[in-house]
Amino acid sequence: MSDLDDIADIDLVMQLINKDQQMQGESSRDSRKAINRERDMAEARLMADYFGPSPNPDYYFRSRYRMNRSLFLEIVQGIEIYIETHDPLPAHFKFFVVRPDATSLMSFSVIMKCTSAIRQLAYDTSPDALDEYLQMGEHCARDCLDFFTICIIDLFTSEFLRKPNVNDIRKLYDAYNRIHGLPGMLGSIDCMHWEWINCPKAWHGQFGRGDKKYPTIMLEAVASYDL
Repeated sequence: MSDLDDIADIDLVMQLINKDQQMQGESSRDSRKAINRERDMAEARLMADYFGPSPNPDYYFRSRYRMNRSLFLEIVQGIEIYIETHDPLPAHFKFFVVRPDATSLMSFSVIMKCTSAIRQLAYDTSPDALDEYLQMGEHCARDCLDFFTICIIDLFTSEFLRKPNVNDIRKLYDAYNRIHGLPGMLGSIDCMHWEWINCPKAWHGQFGRGDKKYPTIMLEAVASYDL
């Protein structure tokens, strides 16, 4: 057999291999069906329902988001401002940047991603539970929740997630005294400065302190020792 025959055989084998690989690739693409999610329509529906000129009532929003509309919009605005004013961005904030995805479609807006995260927290549901309403896949919804929580910690720790100071404790004492008429209370009526007969038995002894002969709540104990 000549060298030309060997080359011809090699070419034939390579053609057969390439053809087989192409058939396998086409079969793989055919077996995975693409889901056409109409994210633009989903966002338009969300904005009309909760953030448009004539949105649903405030109590309806609160029942869905477990917070006031103004607070939710403050969180969304905080993420957007951070994106505009920081460079380079951490990975959890970079996730909320609106940009074209692999299919050349614009990604979900910040308000859509925050809605997905808040709804999962509010309803304690799986990531794909809101797919039909938000048109968002499970993987993206899971990322929304993970990155959203990290962004909240970065944005609000210094103001809202810190330990209470002397002024905070005084304001809480005054607020509970004004509302419930019990001075020195900083928590549950059942467990603050009342006899144990009025406290849940499952919590008996959990909030006691050595320098007081009556039960108190954990927040007061922690705050007093910190200060």
